[in-house]
Amino acid sequence: MPDSPQDRVQRALNERKRKDLEEKYGARFSFSDSDASPEIIGEWLDTVEEFERQFQAAGKTTVRAYAGNPRFTPLSLLPPGEIPGELRRLIDHLGSYAVAVHFDRSVPPAEAYRFITEELLDMEIDDVRIAGMTHSFVYEDFHPDAEACATMFAGHFLYALFGRDTDGCMQRTDREELYSSSGKPVTPEEMRRAIDTFVGGVAVFTGSEVTEKGCTVSRGYADVRFTISWTGLQAGTLRSVSASGAAAVRMKQAGIGWNVVRAECPGWAW
Repeated sequence: MPDSPQDRVQRALNERKRKDLEEKYGARFSFSDSDASPEIIGEWLDTVEEFERQFQAAGKTTVRAYAGNPRFTPLSLLPPGEIPGELRRLIDHLGSYAVAVHFDRSVPPAEAYRFITEELLDMEIDDVRIAGMTHSFVYEDFHPDAEACATMFAGHFLYALFGRDTDGCMQRTDREELYSSSGKPVTPEEMRRAIDTFVGGVAVFTGSEVTEKGCTVSRGYADVRFTISWTGLQAGTLRSVSASGAAAVRMKQAGIGWNVVRAECPGWAW
């Protein structure tokens, strides 16, 4: 339906507000006017402006001060049976101050309580307070699950491989330590050529299935195991080709991420 006069006025105000935010704060917007009503977009732009205004002027505080300086019993003084209840009370208290703590994997109540009371509460944050805004923290950002992270990065490499994305594969490989599937030390250039040769021999992958089977982490390295099956059409002849079986990707820890140092995949031997 055509815009009402009120909608047209609001859209003009939104466009002016958007340009002001871009000029004053360097904001960049990718939404379309069709994403929501002019009134909703206007309210959202007001919230963005208020956040930017507060952020520019914000001082620093701690999560503890932001949440009203709560007092909680040290973990060492809590009977084990009382820990779950105190943890819930702590999380509820933080939630009442718009502070959310998330755990993406199962963490024992004692560890969750220790993390919040001994680490998170003393973390420094920007003192920005806006209605509807939540400060969110994820336990795994502080204590990554090494096996899960290594498996995820290894999977990214394999998905890039079967997506015929050589650059994507190389972005996930180590620059200093690389081996062929047979265990021979190779350079990044040799790794790139090997990937190009493999994917270049297949005109198109018509299907692939990658299943995680396990991961072992030791001294900064991880061995990630998969079962893989793939089908495709051979380059040149367009004959059907396929391979399946066990695959292994050896990873090397690099900061908070993991790099591939060796990969073995059915149908790719070099």
